[in-house]
Amino acid sequence: MTEEGGYLGAMTYQCLFSPILDRLKADHMDSPQAVTSINRLRSSLQCADQTSPSFLYDVMRILLSESQLNVNLQESFLRLQKNASIEDLEIPQYPNVAEFQELSVRAIALRKVLSRVPEEMGDRRTFLETIREIASSIKKLLDATNAVIQVVPTMHQQAVERRKREFVHYSKGFSNTLKDYFRNQNANQVSVSANQLIFQTTQIVRTVRDKARLT
Repeated sequence: MTEEGGYLGAMTYQCLFSPILDRLKADHMDSPQAVTSINRLRSSLQCADQTSPSFLYDVMRILLSESQLNVNLQESFLRLQKNASIEDLEIPQYPNVAEFQELSVRAIALRKVLSRVPEEMGDRRTFLETIREIASSIKKLLDATNAVIQVVPTMHQQAVERRKREFVHYSKGFSNTLKDYFRNQNANQVSVSANQLIFQTTQIVRTVRDKARLT
């Protein structure tokens, strides 16, 4: 598995396939048979994604290769994050635990603001405002994570803390990448770093959700 296949692969269903299936279902609501087929396809894709997180990503790359389209996957994925399904950032089994729901809200907000990066990089003033918003969103996510660590059972706190440290590492990397961007204008590296940060965000939520399910 390539490095891209690791973090982009883990987000391919949410970013690409789920929104497409949602649109197909909305367009065929008057056909129960079509809706049933779409739901079955969704279940099959989810199963494939869970069994092999890079499978859908590899399929997409093959299709792009066959079509001979010149697509920047890092930038494209980052733009797609804007309309990605939010179910991977939700913790539905504990709707009344305020700390869990705050973490979900902050994770969704961070992903949304990061998705704006490719669109706003061309306008320095707007981009600087967005960077400040990203920094604020990162802080709020860390605050929410710290609050969650206080309410999860002691046996699970270390796992969440480890995810938090990984997130901090990648958030510092994103900050350094932005500094480099203003020197060398390497937009693709900013997209790479932003996608990695989004992946780390989902890892925090996934860990909290999985540990909460075990309690």
